[in-house]
Amino acid sequence: MRGLARRLLVVGLAAALLTAGAAQSALAVTPRTTLADVEDEVMCTICGTLLAESDSPQANSERDLIRKLIAEGETKDQIKDALVAQYGPNVLATPSTHGFDLAAWIVPGLVIALAIAVLAVGASRIRRSREPADGPPLDAADQARLDRDLSSYDL
Repeated sequence: MRGLARRLLVVGLAAALLTAGAAQSALAVTPRTTLADVEDEVMCTICGTLLAESDSPQANSERDLIRKLIAEGETKDQIKDALVAQYGPNVLATPSTHGFDLAAWIVPGLVIALAIAVLAVGASRIRRSREPADGPPLDAADQARLDRDLSSYDL
């Protein structure tokens, strides 16, 4: 009985150490959020500028909230969700990906695709206009003169 208890104790300790090691490595993989990470993605609701560029009292208030949430161990997404809950969706620097805001993501891509298409068509037309046009065939006298002129350039 004593041997069985000793084995169970060893197995239990090994399991506890492995679990603690796995939890430790999971914490090491998750990077800690910093103020600079969040400042570049949210706006000062008064100035309408990035929080990283604003020195207004409102921006300082937002930074204080971000620092408090970082100290509580919140992730970047959780912090941004808290800012939206506190200040509204205008606090985010990027538009949402649904509704009318979706146009802010789609329209630039469409404009770029249209510009590429226009440039491709224009280049094709320019290239075709520079190709020599086939004219009427040369008569025998002109052909002989052309051959004589070209033969003078042969080396």
